[in-house]
Amino acid sequence: YLSDSRPWVIGYSGGKDSTLVVQLVFEAILELNPNQRSKQIYIISSDTLVENPLIISYIDNSLSLIEKSARKQNLPITTHKVMPGLNNTFWLNLIGRGYPSPRQHFRWCTDRLKIEPTNNFIKEKVNEFGEVIVVLGVRKAESSSRARVIESHRIENRILKHHSSLTNAYVYTPIEDLPTQFVWEYLLNNPSPW
Repeated sequence: YLSDSRPWVIGYSGGKDSTLVVQLVFEAILELNPNQRSKQIYIISSDTLVENPLIISYIDNSLSLIEKSARKQNLPITTHKVMPGLNNTFWLNLIGRGYPSPRQHFRWCTDRLKIEPTNNFIKEKVNEFGEVIVVLGVRKAESSSRARVIESHRIENRILKHHSSLTNAYVYTPIEDLPTQFVWEYLLNNPSPW
C-alpha cells in the first residue's frame, strides 16, 4: 500500500475469499497512521441484474456497512456497484437478440454482465490515475485451472501480475497461496471491522 500512489480496486463478491481480502485490507489500513492513508481504495461489486434478490440485498448491505465504517474511521475506502449497460442486459440479449441460454461452453453472460462493467470501472480509474492495482481474492487451491491462470500472468520476481486484458492495470492476489481451511478459520475467528 505504501510503496506507490496507484489506487487499489478490490473485487468484492461477498464470498469467503473476497470478504477475506476486503477485511485484511481494511484492517491493515486501520493500523496505518492517518497521514499514511493517502491512497484511494475502491471496493467494487458486480450486479448482473439477474442475481438472487437475497444476494443483492446482502451485497448492498455489506457495501453500505463497509463504506459507513470506512468514513467513520477516516479510511480512503469507497464502495461501488457496477452493472451492465442497458444495451447489454441479460434479457435484451436473450429475448431481444436471440442469444441461447448460457451454458458451460457458451457463457456469454459472464463477459457481458460481469467482466465488461468491471473492466469499464477499472478503465475509468486508469484514465484518471494512469495505473491501478486490482486486488483479487483468488486462490490457487480453488482449482488447477485457477492456479494455471494465476501463474500465467505472473511477472518474474514481482508481487504484481499483468491484468489479462487491461493496459496499466496490475493484479495483486494476496491470498493466492492460502488453503480454504485458513480462510474459514480467519473469518470465523475475526469479526469484520465493519
